[in-house]
Amino acid sequence: MRMLFMPDCKETSRLVSESMDRQLSFFKRLMLWIHLRMCKYCQHFAQQLALLNAISRHINQQLESFEPPISLSDEARKRIQRALQAQIKGV
Repeated sequence: MRMLFMPDCKETSRLVSESMDRQLSFFKRLMLWIHLRMCKYCQHFAQQLALLNAISRHINQQLESFEPPISLSDEARKRIQRALQAQIKGV
């Protein structure tokens, strides 16, 4: 028989973080849910972590589709590349 235990705030913060990356077991989700209903500090932590996670996903999606507004000609790219190589060789 499995003993029920109530996770402390440290363990709860770890579980909240872990739940952002993977599915927790039913038992861990239950214990997390109970703790979050009783502890306003952990509730706030979970909300802040969820917000940070959503923001980072949004920014990542924006960066994946980002195209610089200015594109260089092939000639300009080659000129810059030659200048950089010359600097590296001169160092």
